[in-house]
Amino acid sequence: MKSVGIIDCMMNLPLLYWASREIADPRYRLIAEIHADTVLREFVLADGSVHHIVCFDPETGERIEALAGQGYAADSAWSRGAAWALYGFALSFTYTGKEKYLIAAKKVAHFFLDHLPADFVPYWDFRLPAEAEGMPRDSSAAAIAASGLLELASLLSEEDGKAYKQSAESILRSLYENYGAWNEDEEGLLLHATGYFAADIYVDAPLIFGDYYYAEALLKLKNNETKPW
Repeated sequence: MKSVGIIDCMMNLPLLYWASREIADPRYRLIAEIHADTVLREFVLADGSVHHIVCFDPETGERIEALAGQGYAADSAWSRGAAWALYGFALSFTYTGKEKYLIAAKKVAHFFLDHLPADFVPYWDFRLPAEAEGMPRDSSAAAIAASGLLELASLLSEEDGKAYKQSAESILRSLYENYGAWNEDEEGLLLHATGYFAADIYVDAPLIFGDYYYAEALLKLKNNETKPW
């Protein structure tokens, strides 16, 4: 039997931080920090890429293996996973003030930005093989990362955060100009997201969380005091 952890958990932790603060009970914050520390130790690679899924021994807590999950392979780099990590670590720093989380957010952000194509919207995995030419993008990963980059910029001085904010603006501009469903009969706001490529689920389609984070990022640009999380 295996215990499974996913990189998406980083976006669940603010609820635990908030609960600790609201009821003055440190246990929930401690649980959140244990999760964040485990992700930092077991999911984030030296180059800033991240695993989607890591399996653990439920008895000992020892790491067993990484799995591809919604990425191309266990050793690839699912782009939405990087976006979850970037934003999630920025939020963990917001709630704890612990520098290691800020450093992690920057590390993942640099990997994400360094591997973007010319239009600033990633393919669904950053390590697709050469023969995978024509693979779909993931506009949801771009939207999540844009909001995360704005969060990260808000935690730094104006000078230190400038590059992250500018990168977020470039991503959002490209989403608006190249991925918006503004003139189409479509329920979603953003086209060309990738839910789960290997299972052919929501491939080259809108995703509701892509739309949410796109709107959230635009709200942050309009009002830099906005803190949805």
